[in-house]
Amino acid sequence: MQFKKTALAATVVAASTVSAANSTSTQSIASGCSLGSSATATAQADLDKIASCTELSGNLTITGSLGSAALANVKKIDGSLKLYNATDLVNFSADSLTVVTGGLTLQDLTVLQSASFGSLQQVDSIVLQTLPAVSTFTTNLQKANVIQISDTTLESVDGFSTLKEVSELNINNNRYLSSFNSSLESVSDSLQISFNGESTQVSFNDLVWANNITLRDVERATFPKLETVNASLGFINNTITNITLDKLTKVGQTFSVTSNNDLTTLECKNLTSVGGGFVVANNTDLSNIDGFSNLQTVGGAIIVTGEFSTLDLSSLKSVRGDATIETNASNYSCSAIKKLQSNGAIQGDSFVCKNGAKSSSSVQSSATSSSKSSKTSSNHNSDSTGSQSATSASSSSSKKSKGMAVAQFAPVNSLMGSIAAVAIALL
Repeated sequence: MQFKKTALAATVVAASTVSAANSTSTQSIASGCSLGSSATATAQADLDKIASCTELSGNLTITGSLGSAALANVKKIDGSLKLYNATDLVNFSADSLTVVTGGLTLQDLTVLQSASFGSLQQVDSIVLQTLPAVSTFTTNLQKANVIQISDTTLESVDGFSTLKEVSELNINNNRYLSSFNSSLESVSDSLQISFNGESTQVSFNDLVWANNITLRDVERATFPKLETVNASLGFINNTITNITLDKLTKVGQTFSVTSNNDLTTLECKNLTSVGGGFVVANNTDLSNIDGFSNLQTVGGAIIVTGEFSTLDLSSLKSVRGDATIETNASNYSCSAIKKLQSNGAIQGDSFVCKNGAKSSSSVQSSATSSSKSSKTSSNHNSDSTGSQSATSASSSSSKKSKGMAVAQFAPVNSLMGSIAAVAIALL
């Protein structure tokens, strides 16, 4: 074993000494099985030399031309464990390991098929990255801060089924991933599921709150207990047909449901407050947007575009930004949203409401905004066939291949410019 700053012979002798002394006294890890600041193993023989240690102190890297490898007997690593660029490694196990105080990383293991950490309960972070042959990864994880799974061939991720809390969960670019079932109750930083298999189904049946949630390229998602999202919540470019968030009451920043072409049901019946922008755009099969009847306040702009004939915002009292309501359906009436605008509930400088036949709009410049309370904004009605529909442009942009950016730059006061600003904010 190629130890850095640590002599192997001294380590093994010290380990034997500690083993004998443990019957009468407790010895420190450093005096028994210390790796110094770091150590590297390139063969199973190297790992066998520390098999007498139940605890290791330091950072261990496993690399080189191992075919199969096992870290036996070690129950705790006070440091990190990294399997990196071991290009012949097919199987790895460390089934006695229960705690890693630092990070567990498996990276650039091109033929690795299985990795087993059957007793692992606690780790600071887990990173699985560039594992193009892996089919099995097992743990018994109870506590972790960060989990990142990227560019693997995993069809399901089952090693985290009992985990209750994380700071960050990011699962992306796993093209064969079909399911992820989680018992998480809270996510303190971000939850991102993106660019995986086209039929990926995810369930977060115990999740109560999260700071940020972003889902892309998901076929099905369930959040039956989700009550609060402190920052942003986004469903973008999914093949999902149903989004039901019956317990959700508050989104602290942007709420965005965009470019979900198969979406037919969007239900957030208890949502009362959105702190940032409210965007429901370019969901071509969503004909009835009637799941927001209790929404009262929007702290940013409101943008609703698509093919809808029904838009129920009957409890809406305040929109602090602009409002753009645009549909290709000719039977949608702008009367309710126009009433809000005329009563001063929509506080932004720009208001547009357009259906497949006519449009109503008013734009108030910042120079005259101070006189809003004493002047009535002008309304203009025009036949929509005389101009290109921004919804049509938005629909065209949704046909891009997976992984392409959804937003395109446009003038700030245009519809697409507004959607672009929101989409960029979510990235």
